[in-house]
Amino acid sequence: MAVLGLEVSSFFKYFLVVLTGFSVLVLGSGKIIAQTNTVPVESNNFQENLRRSILVISNEKIFNSTELGKALIKKLKEGEEILRIEADQVESYFVKEEQELTKDRLSMSSEEFVKLSEDFDRRVEIERLNQRQKEQVIKQRYNKWKRDFRDIYIIPVVEKFMQLYGASIVIDIDSQAFRSVIVDSRVNITDRVISQMNTSYYDIEELLNNITLQ
Repeated sequence: MAVLGLEVSSFFKYFLVVLTGFSVLVLGSGKIIAQTNTVPVESNNFQENLRRSILVISNEKIFNSTELGKALIKKLKEGEEILRIEADQVESYFVKEEQELTKDRLSMSSEEFVKLSEDFDRRVEIERLNQRQKEQVIKQRYNKWKRDFRDIYIIPVVEKFMQLYGASIVIDIDSQAFRSVIVDSRVNITDRVISQMNTSYYDIEELLNNITLQ
């Protein structure tokens, strides 16, 4: 899908590298600039060139603010709600069974009661593990959705802004390595990325299916 009316050249795509660990996009053979508390400015030209070469975004804000991101969050909550209802139903079943077992205790032998109690505890533990596994599946699926959202939908838009501004690096200011970095608001393109994504990716239902049904 074309974004901002520009085509991404094969040259650009070949040299664009996504460094997930540091959440930095690097274009060409430029070096990653290490985080420091103070950066000496040698000249006005140096300062302007540096400003133009680096852009920053907030991946979390983009995810939470775009229509597609909000649709994915809603999808997650729907899955969590289904799992919660299921867990409540299972809990109610076991509570009722436990009450009946306690009520019938006086009419049982000790051996029979112990046997039934152990079986009850075993089934409760199995169900508890089953619920945890389902929670883990939902979490893993959601993390994959977020990765696909970033890789398939955020990065192409960011690439266009990199071309537009002549930038070689885009930093995710939500990443741990860059949370303490103070940046000029003029290089923060988060809101522009959000606006462009909402304009370009308008068929939310189709895009949602593309991500969640993989």
